[in-house]
Amino acid sequence: MTSRAAGSLTAPVTFAGSLGVLDAPGVVEVSAASRVRVLATAAAFRGPADAIEDVLALSTWGDAEVRGTPALDRRSASDDAVLAEVSDADLVVLVDGAVLHARSVWRGSPLGEVLASKSLVALGAIGSVLGTTMIDPRGGAPTTGLGLFDGVVLTVPAGAEQLARTRSLLGADQILVELGARAVVTYDGTWRVVVGEDLVVTRAGVATDL
Repeated sequence: MTSRAAGSLTAPVTFAGSLGVLDAPGVVEVSAASRVRVLATAAAFRGPADAIEDVLALSTWGDAEVRGTPALDRRSASDDAVLAEVSDADLVVLVDGAVLHARSVWRGSPLGEVLASKSLVALGAIGSVLGTTMIDPRGGAPTTGLGLFDGVVLTVPAGAEQLARTRSLLGADQILVELGARAVVTYDGTWRVVVGEDLVVTRAGVATDL
């Protein structure tokens, strides 16, 4: 499926339901020369150092150069050193965590502009932030994201009542993608399912294809 009204996203994005699924074969391809940066904005409150270390520990990176970049607040989102570090990356991994905090740091910032041009891996709920519409994890209501793609809304599994609320609040022109821990989808102007296990896709509450 092609995005109905593509935003400013100019490089491929991989949306993974959890960190562990990145070690599955073929989910992420990197070379020994790849520069991978782990952006821990969303982990500002749960421990960015630990979040970065968890990503660095994956075997999938092989001999690639992998480094962490905290970028925890609005000031760092305009910091020249942070911008240079992320701009230099071949791949940026966005860790999961406080999605509303990440949105407030990235939206309308120089760092947000850089992210729109980079190949990304978005883990868990953080993928929701990248869309025109994101899901507020506090109650499941749609709210405004970064606007890098349109027509598809990403979320992660929640309680039945919250998911029902989310589905009821989304318009029929929006597809809701629920990424379970073992699900992986990609977007490069066209949506593709890489690992369909643990993936639920609906429109107006009715099962559909991505």
